[in-house]
Amino acid sequence: MIEYYLNTATRILPFLFDRALTVHRFPDGVDRDGFYGKDAPKGKPSWVVSYNTHSKSANRDIEYIVCNNVETLAWLANLAALEINIPLSRTRSIENPDLVLLDIDPEPPAGFIDAIDVALRLKTKLDLLGLRSYAKTSGKKGLHIVVPIVPKYSFRETRVFAREMGRFLAKESKNVVSEFRQSRVPGTVFIDYLQNARLRTMICPYSLRANQDATVSTPLRWSEVKPGLNPHDLNLVTTPKRRENPWKDMFEHRQTLDFDQARKRKKTTLASDQAPESLREYAEKRDFTKTTEPVGGGTHGTSDIFVVQEHQARRLHHDLRLSWEGVLKSWAVPKKVPGNIGVKRLAVQTEDHPLEYSAFEGSIPPGQYGAGTVKIWDKGTYKLKDWTADKIEFFLQGKRLTGTYVLIRFRNNVRKPSNKKEWLLVKTKDQPAASGKGESS
Repeated sequence: MIEYYLNTATRILPFLFDRALTVHRFPDGVDRDGFYGKDAPKGKPSWVVSYNTHSKSANRDIEYIVCNNVETLAWLANLAALEINIPLSRTRSIENPDLVLLDIDPEPPAGFIDAIDVALRLKTKLDLLGLRSYAKTSGKKGLHIVVPIVPKYSFRETRVFAREMGRFLAKESKNVVSEFRQSRVPGTVFIDYLQNARLRTMICPYSLRANQDATVSTPLRWSEVKPGLNPHDLNLVTTPKRRENPWKDMFEHRQTLDFDQARKRKKTTLASDQAPESLREYAEKRDFTKTTEPVGGGTHGTSDIFVVQEHQARRLHHDLRLSWEGVLKSWAVPKKVPGNIGVKRLAVQTEDHPLEYSAFEGSIPPGQYGAGTVKIWDKGTYKLKDWTADKIEFFLQGKRLTGTYVLIRFRNNVRKPSNKKEWLLVKTKDQPAASGKGESS
């Protein structure tokens, strides 16, 4: 064990440096009960650095060990400090964490494969926020995701952030829970945010774990976090042989957190006087921390483009969008846009979309409005003959669709007399409609 820590010193010391340690000591071996140590033991060498602070829960001062060099690491190993736990802040700024921890903890029969799935989905959400994240095995049954941050936030703020990330995922997945009271529900995966508190700890990267397999809490490349990863393969023997140190540059990438980022991403463009008022409904239906759909508002003015997107949501349908007064007027066409003259289709008007949406293709995540895949089915320009409250006539010039179409709003609809969003879409001819006063240039 001592040899392992000496061989791993250059990798583990950057994470131990200037942190008040809690160690789990096993002087009689891992098959006997160990004990936790926060206070420096009596007789510690004079060259071992310590950090004194008052503990409200213990109602006394505690002298923590700080391991800043290989000599102290060897001394700790000689004390059978097999597991080394670090707080999420350094002693120089003990109230301000420089790490955020998302602890992914599966409850049987959920297993490590479920933890992998949740970790990858959390990474996607952190990516959407522009946050670089790092993954490691816990050395037991779960995974840790760590976000390095600038130490200017309180633990209350980082705790709220970690909790909200868990809540986002819990809303999307029945097997994910974000509250401690649910953490022992069989078959669930708990995203534990509770360690984001003053002098609470996580197992240090490259620390051993006290089990018969001598596993190690091993930093990973994100490309390694996939089915087939086995934490028991990462142990006292194998981890030192790994040439790459995936967390080597972690502290060169401290980031800031904007806890209003989701709201700002929704509203930044839309709050300007230039943004169309009609895009507010579009923004309110979407969480831009989860979907990659465009926020909108970056392009203004009237154009003459149209797009038909094939949308595989609950049912496969077409979305017809016509640019008009700086937005894309939109209709969902359940039976697809007709290509033959005289064919009639129901078209249900939806909220206006930003012009940027004409280039959007991708997957809208489960739990989000319009969840499913979106592909551009046809795109081109259109010429307008007439646009009134109840009738729109236009000529489409695309790769698949060419011809004159008319949208007519249903009037005196017996089935749904109050529904003003239902239109009839008909292709009337293959040639352009005669020019009208409203024709776009």
